[in-house]
Amino acid sequence: MATTTLNTMLPQFGRYIGAYIGSFTTTTAIGGTGSLTVVISTELKDSGFTNDDALNDTFIKITSANNDDTVRRVTDYTASSGTITISGTDLTNDSSTNATFELYRYDPDQLRDSINDARLEAFPELYNHVEDRTLTLEGHQNKYARPTSIRQGFVRQIFEEPRIDAKSFANNIVGTLNCDFESWTDSTTPADWVNSNFTSITQETENTSPDNWMVFSGTYSAQFQVAAGSVNTALLTVPSGTNYKGEEINVGVWVYSRTASRVSAAIQIDSDTISTGTTHSGGGWERLTHTLVATDLGTSIKVGLHVTSASDAFVFYADEIIATSGQSEIPQPLGSPIMGWREETDNIVIHGIRSDNNYQLRVRGMAPLSSVSSGSDTMEIEGDQLRLLFSYAAMLWFQQDIDQLDDTEFQIAQRRFGHFRNMAATSKGRMAPITLLKGVY
Repeated sequence: MATTTLNTMLPQFGRYIGAYIGSFTTTTAIGGTGSLTVVISTELKDSGFTNDDALNDTFIKITSANNDDTVRRVTDYTASSGTITISGTDLTNDSSTNATFELYRYDPDQLRDSINDARLEAFPELYNHVEDRTLTLEGHQNKYARPTSIRQGFVRQIFEEPRIDAKSFANNIVGTLNCDFESWTDSTTPADWVNSNFTSITQETENTSPDNWMVFSGTYSAQFQVAAGSVNTALLTVPSGTNYKGEEINVGVWVYSRTASRVSAAIQIDSDTISTGTTHSGGGWERLTHTLVATDLGTSIKVGLHVTSASDAFVFYADEIIATSGQSEIPQPLGSPIMGWREETDNIVIHGIRSDNNYQLRVRGMAPLSSVSSGSDTMEIEGDQLRLLFSYAAMLWFQQDIDQLDDTEFQIAQRRFGHFRNMAATSKGRMAPITLLKGVY
């Protein structure tokens, strides 16, 4: 999915409404003069700002080095030295003599807020395409919580995807190990796994009448008890891991948890910091995934689970881990569309579901574009889509002036608002909606 950073969008939006002055580079390190309230660049006078006070009451946004994303109002400008004096608290001392910064006529943080407001105003003409796999079919259940990542009323397609058997999957690079938790040294020690800081690990055994829902597949799974305030890991070492230097490593593992935002799929290269994927949503059985390129691989690759620290203890269960090398995505089975479904407030009701388990639901839907805060944050649009977003943002920006100005200025603001409203109404850059796939139900 194509994305654009706030660092790219903000100058573009500033130019679109005449708020952007330019981008410059410091020629004296911030703090190099002993003052942390000045920014110096001789590029300013070279760009034509040759009069003192010419930049007063504009805004500076620093876009690199120690003060990245800092915004301040300009209180004074000395043209002879290209010196900007700023308001507010001191900047951070910076040894770099080439920090970059931008100047705006309006507060860039407020311009950013208008962009964030516009993403809601422009929905669903502009949207984020969501592929959610946080739900797993459960026998004799037909109502599931709609994924919160999808806006109510905008679920478009649902598929059921069968489980890939971890042990028999030929491309599973941990398939020769205890990837399915079927092998135990004793009831508290799963073979091959190296575990850290768990209060306990317990063998979970399948039974029937009633079914033990905590065993996802086979005869056993693992129960992990996590203490409050502890960071935990459970890892398998990939056999002959150095064979996969420079390759993309994908891992997928089934986890049951009713606690959200704590458990993630994990990959560790050598003894580097453990890299993690998105965290569990807390909705039950969910396949957690993560991808990492094995650059600078020296000795080993480890795959498994990582648990973050929090104030509460909790319990989760795990089963069936698959890791692949070289492939560009974690293996996903080919799903069959479910035609009989409907949205019901915050739920999805499915008609004619399978009575057996181990099927994952893939829910396609639409959501507003992601909000952006820091310069490196991204929004899921590019090209003409940006122009449409900027039209909505400009419309909102000038709308705020209409009720606060006298008659003369009111007419100017109204014309600006009307211009950008007309630009938005052309819908150039509008995204085609995801096709609705469902029967009459």
